[in-house]
Amino acid sequence: MTWSEILKAPPPLTMRGLLAFMERWKPGSTQGFEPATAEQIAALAKPHGGLNALPRVYREFLETMGASTGNLRLKAGTTSISALLEDREDPQRERPDARRYLKFTIGEEHPEERYPDDFFDLTHPTPDGRDAAIIRVHEEDLVRGKGAVEQAFPTFSDWLRTMVIARVVFATDPEEQTQYYNLGPKPETPARTYEFFTRIGFSLTELGASLDVVPLEHPERGAIALVSAPSTSIPRTGVELRARDKSQQALLNEVIEDHKQELSGG
Repeated sequence: MTWSEILKAPPPLTMRGLLAFMERWKPGSTQGFEPATAEQIAALAKPHGGLNALPRVYREFLETMGASTGNLRLKAGTTSISALLEDREDPQRERPDARRYLKFTIGEEHPEERYPDDFFDLTHPTPDGRDAAIIRVHEEDLVRGKGAVEQAFPTFSDWLRTMVIARVVFATDPEEQTQYYNLGPKPETPARTYEFFTRIGFSLTELGASLDVVPLEHPERGAIALVSAPSTSIPRTGVELRARDKSQQALLNEVIEDHKQELSGG
């Protein structure tokens, strides 16, 4: 698939593809996944306008692992639908506008602080209608219009792609084997980087891709590269690279170092 084709129609994230990728890279990693029930999903969707208000990729996520993600830790906190429903039970608590915001994670509690929550902004769906923009903020700050609102990832799909690869590929022992490359802020760098990696044998994975987050795999070398476009929180193109075999990792590191200036447009 060329970069121009990705521009026109980015391949979507599907739960079938996500499960296949996880089992291929870390057999057994999907054990413990538990789907939410239809009743739970309907209850979660009701304040937001019903089932059709849920981004389709999120509904598929709930139907796959909405009750439990097993050993896959996606968040410093929880994505559990039972926790999300329980969180709504306080009738005295003021909530963000349900026509716009849908909370899909609850930040973890700590004695000194609580991590922020994650929300869909339902007024900013993706062009294909499968997803929507997401933000990270404490719920009380969102209600009051105060505090910092972070867009760590453009969409739920990009967040899930990134977190799955981080957990099942990059964070495996030895973690120091995973390499990160800063390719600078130029807007054309993601396209140049994608074309470079496809020339040396990488291709798209079952996780799909977007213009902001592009997972790539070299089957023969047993390697994953994750290309992340510049964002407001990280204003540079980044590439994380991991091969199963140390010798392949060293070879690919050398290739990228040799072309780093070319890729960054320096």
